[in-house]
Amino acid sequence: MPVFCARWPDGSFSIVDADDNTHALIQLDELGDEPADIWPLQSCLLDFELTEDGTFRLLQFGEETGPEIMERAYPVLNNAQMDEAFAGHPMAGRAKARKNGSEAAEALRKAVEVERERLRDFQPAPAATEQGKSLQREHGGSGVYIDAIVEQAATGRLQRYKPGKNLKPS
Repeated sequence: MPVFCARWPDGSFSIVDADDNTHALIQLDELGDEPADIWPLQSCLLDFELTEDGTFRLLQFGEETGPEIMERAYPVLNNAQMDEAFAGHPMAGRAKARKNGSEAAEALRKAVEVERERLRDFQPAPAATEQGKSLQREHGGSGVYIDAIVEQAATGRLQRYKPGKNLKPS
């Protein structure tokens, strides 16, 4: 089953396995209206540790997974980290605060700020039907998710429909 990476407008990202893009968006609706970008990952390796307080912490990404996420979802931050001042800069884990020069630290801080703002104005795709658009206005959610709900409800209603005996097909 494919694994998808979803970049949210606020700068965060999520990873989900799904049959296809539509099913990924339906699952991701649990977390937010709609990601600003979504794509199937070519490689997905995540390493977690069990902490002393019984939670899990992401330790590291696989050697192919991390760069793919950075290149696709965080191009500004990725370019900033190409500077040799950030050689070996960890993407996740219990990284100790790096003692970068104030200039390098400021460049990294600015890149993070740009990434958090870069997709803030993203608007979810609208639902396809008027009923779906109404539901989307009322409840939020991605157009894909709302369309799936409307289709499921319509299919169920049509399956239960029994025409009267005196009706003739047109």
